[in-house]
Amino acid sequence: RFKLPSACQNRDPLNTEQDAAIGYLRNQAALIRPKIIVCLGRIAAMRIIKEDFKITKEHGQWFEKSGVQMMALFHPAAHPPGPPAQARDL
Repeated sequence: RFKLPSACQNRDPLNTEQDAAIGYLRNQAALIRPKIIVCLGRIAAMRIIKEDFKITKEHGQWFEKSGVQMMALFHPAAHPPGPPAQARDL
């Protein structure tokens, strides 16, 4: 069973970690047959959409692959935290 390491520390996953997860993900997609897939981050987009995916240039753009619409967004860890507390409280 695949388990993410607890000490990822916002690093790119190793190829061995990616390889351990991709088969499971592909099997899930084959069972579910989604119409849309949204990848969170560059690594996911490079594995799912296309190998040379450029997250800063191509995020938010739709791609079609095997009849499935796909898009990548920045990974949540790539963004700084939300606005300061004062702005949230307004």
